[in-house]
Amino acid sequence: MSDKIQIGIYAIKAEIKELIKKNTQATTIDIPYLTQLLTKKKRFKIQDTNAKLSKEFDIHLFFKRTRTTILWKDFISVIAKPNTEILSNQKNSNESYVVLLKNIKTGKIYATTGGYGHTALQGVTENDFGLEILSRIIKSDDKTIRASKEKNLTGGILGEFKFFRNNYNLNENENFGNFYQELHSSLNPDLLKKFGFTQADIDSDKLCIAKNSFTIKKTISFDELLVIIKRCEALLKDTTPAVEINSVKKLGKPDQILINELKQEIEKACYEAYAGVAPRCEIELCHRDFDKYLNATQFAFKYKIGGTPMKQTYDQPIKKLSETIKNIRDDSPGLDQVKLIRVVSGASIESYNDNGDLETTDSLENHFYTEIQYNLKSYFLYEKDWFEIKEAFINKLNEQCADFIVRNGYRGALQKWNGTEIEDIFNEKHIGTKDTIVLHKFTPQNIEACDILQWDSSSVYLIHVKAGFDNSMRDLVNQVLIAARRINEDTRTGFNFLKSLFNAVKDYPGQDAYLAKAKTQLNNYKQADFLKIFQNKKLVFVLAVRDTAKIKRNLRDITKFESNIAKFSLSELIKNLRGLNVDFQICEL
Repeated sequence: MSDKIQIGIYAIKAEIKELIKKNTQATTIDIPYLTQLLTKKKRFKIQDTNAKLSKEFDIHLFFKRTRTTILWKDFISVIAKPNTEILSNQKNSNESYVVLLKNIKTGKIYATTGGYGHTALQGVTENDFGLEILSRIIKSDDKTIRASKEKNLTGGILGEFKFFRNNYNLNENENFGNFYQELHSSLNPDLLKKFGFTQADIDSDKLCIAKNSFTIKKTISFDELLVIIKRCEALLKDTTPAVEINSVKKLGKPDQILINELKQEIEKACYEAYAGVAPRCEIELCHRDFDKYLNATQFAFKYKIGGTPMKQTYDQPIKKLSETIKNIRDDSPGLDQVKLIRVVSGASIESYNDNGDLETTDSLENHFYTEIQYNLKSYFLYEKDWFEIKEAFINKLNEQCADFIVRNGYRGALQKWNGTEIEDIFNEKHIGTKDTIVLHKFTPQNIEACDILQWDSSSVYLIHVKAGFDNSMRDLVNQVLIAARRINEDTRTGFNFLKSLFNAVKDYPGQDAYLAKAKTQLNNYKQADFLKIFQNKKLVFVLAVRDTAKIKRNLRDITKFESNIAKFSLSELIKNLRGLNVDFQICEL
């Protein structure tokens, strides 16, 4: 066996915020703290290490062996005869390790792990350590990117892993609303020499993986590991980033007052959800390793009410804070905000695979993922860290949105929207208009094709009506995209969805006044007439927006609109509809 392996390096945070005796306090992360965390809370055992491993690093080794029930055994027992070999072993044995390496000179602590050791360090490692290293060794136009793992601020895709056929650079993969979690980049021999490798060690370009850890995809020895750690530490200390990987600014110690204010906003949103009122921001839930989390098969939400441990299990990923808040409210409906936040702060989410093995685990708060507007700036919360979206990024977003709005205005005939009217009344006003069918509230297959359908000799316009260019745009974007995908496919595969839409309107059996009136629109239509509207015509989806602000604004001056979520959502929709080869236009009502 070789004494060399591929290994990732984590940097340990200098301090974290913890809830201690009902108060939030800053806790220094040192070797005694980590030892207690691993041995007392995570049930690792301290292991003796060889003497004189390093004069520069203080080395600590921890080990854990766990046995977990194999969940598919009961299923197989229905098939296999008793006492067959497949049923003999009911549990799996998993081994994990954690190595802590403290630089004696600088006091900085690093870690490497094996097995499930990395789950024991969640919450105490720097979230962007690997990305910070990469930002100092590549440029934005270097064609070195092989793959990326990204989270999306907006749109229907929570996260995605991209693999590129050819090497890309960061400029080519720029995508509004995306936040890099992981980048795979090639390192040429000159870059590899910066990490202590000799020419004899290097036979070709190597891949590095940059995320919350930093890994060079090359087997290395323990001594080489120590050299790489020192080189990484020197890069962070002495080298200015050559590229801005994420167009955000991480808030740190100098921003502590602002961080506390933002935290208070989140706590208010939690309590608003608990009280059953619309929260000031929608808090989504996802683990940092979203692919593991979303592909897991079982989930556990753990919390305490009055000191009593509680547990709720799910067969699907827990994606909204409101799902967990409902559990807390059902168990204890009379909490005030302080007591609720105490419960939330002590809660956690775990996910498991088919075998019952732990895939992810972390505190509930470390699953928080949201954006909030505060003092005319946009911030988002990600794994308990706060980020400010940078001004240059917002300026570019404004520029692109404004350019699209100017170039892609809808020129069809729509009624005026009286400010006192609700959306339903506005849509209904179009019933009886030439070359128009109102389809609002008809949702075959749970898909709303559009609110208003209009057409001319060359195009069919599927108009989605929206009051307010604000954070709720995110939901409308999902609705439009789902409809566009389904109808675009339908026009090429037999019009089955459009047939069901026609039947839903034509055969409406109820007594609702609006729906009955909408039904009369098809009195003189046969199904073939309805389908003919779409045949040999260009599909154009239209977003028709009425601004609900008290001051008069115009979408052409997009800078007057504060909601960056709305702008992100618009940008995401533009990109996705372009990918479908479907036209998109916008109209301000």
